[in-house]
Amino acid sequence: MKIHKLVPHGFLTVCILKQLKTGSKHGYNIMKCLEKEMGWGPSPGAIYPALHQLKERGLIIKVKSKDKKKISYKLTKEGRSLANKIEKEVEEMRNKFCNHIRTMGQIFGIDEPELGRLMKGHEKIRVDNFFLLPVRTRNSLIKSKHLIMKISKNKSKQKKLNKIIKDNYKRLKELEAE
Repeated sequence: MKIHKLVPHGFLTVCILKQLKTGSKHGYNIMKCLEKEMGWGPSPGAIYPALHQLKERGLIIKVKSKDKKKISYKLTKEGRSLANKIEKEVEEMRNKFCNHIRTMGQIFGIDEPELGRLMKGHEKIRVDNFFLLPVRTRNSLIKSKHLIMKISKNKSKQKKLNKIIKDNYKRLKELEAE
């Protein structure tokens, strides 16, 4: 499956707003920055309609060069405000996600430094693989996490819980080796 099929509606406009926070850019420059940053470069057939939509909404304006041959785009006051709001919400989501990752690390016995190394090794991956898992697998993982968190609060059950997790980890490793 191609990455553009996975991109949610509206994602491109958010990416454009983020790119324009650093200053005005040409459409081609935005495409190349997105490609470099995310490993995904939208086509001109996607980027220019998105720029037009942002202009129609009053979030960006066109700026012509002195020779009037090149057109770049920059944020309006409303566009900058929206970009800042989105950035704040993304940071909140990132913090929640990191807390979930830390929790999963604790559940599986991965200490903070090792977890950091694992995350650093995957920092170039811009799409979280968790969301690429089949829905049933993802739901099972989420339900398991909630149940594990609930059981782990009972100190008398923690030893049994750790044994179950270790046993299941071994079973998963055996399945991987098949």
